[in-house]
Amino acid sequence: MIRIWALATTTFREAVRDRVLYSILIFTVGLIAISLSLQEITVGDQDKVVRSVAQGGIDLMVSIIAMFLGVSLVWKEVERKTIYTILSKPVSRWMFILGKYLGMVLTLVVELAILMAIYTLLIGTQQDMPSAVVYVSAGMLIVELMLLAAWATLFSTYSSPMMAGFFTIAIFIIGHLADDIWRFGQQAESLAVQQMSEVIYWVLPNFEVFSLRVHAVHDHPIPWEQVTGAIAYGGLYTTAVLALAMLIFSQRDLR
Repeated sequence: MIRIWALATTTFREAVRDRVLYSILIFTVGLIAISLSLQEITVGDQDKVVRSVAQGGIDLMVSIIAMFLGVSLVWKEVERKTIYTILSKPVSRWMFILGKYLGMVLTLVVELAILMAIYTLLIGTQQDMPSAVVYVSAGMLIVELMLLAAWATLFSTYSSPMMAGFFTIAIFIIGHLADDIWRFGQQAESLAVQQMSEVIYWVLPNFEVFSLRVHAVHDHPIPWEQVTGAIAYGGLYTTAVLALAMLIFSQRDLR
């Protein structure tokens, strides 16, 4: 466990030093600030529009960070030849994958915590302080990011960052359109299309089960049944994807 944690903290420090992350973080803070100006130009319930834009921006940008970090997670170590130094020590390949993954998750948690603190400060000064459902929604976003990061890690174990990025973006889009794909497939006349939509729905992730943005924006009560079910779904799915990543990397020829 000490060796895994050492890998995780090293990965976190490397991510913190990455200037691209700071650029994304600054852009997101700017997006939150800009969303506050929408209160003056929107028609209807301006407070909800502001909260929706700000929370949507946070969700999207943190997801981009997760994909950016994940697709180069293994490639960087192989490209810089540091993988050989790490594996020459008493660190197995599964430990390497798990440690790097946990470091990435730690980075995402810190990034989201910073953004939520800024969101609380800015929204709290213009509107009422955010309710508990906003922070539960942020917690569910962490569960979603853990699954997305696991997929990115899986793709990084056997492909280049470009291909891993393409695959991860595809998973991200499909995961957020899973319900729509299911409904479209079931309405199709072709049996093949119906069966394909069912395979996509049940095999690939459904990220919408983690989303509580509507509840957070409209200040609805926390749907604890959805929360517990989504956490179980995310935990099991993430474990399965990580296990597959470890299996693939353990069989990869690094010479």
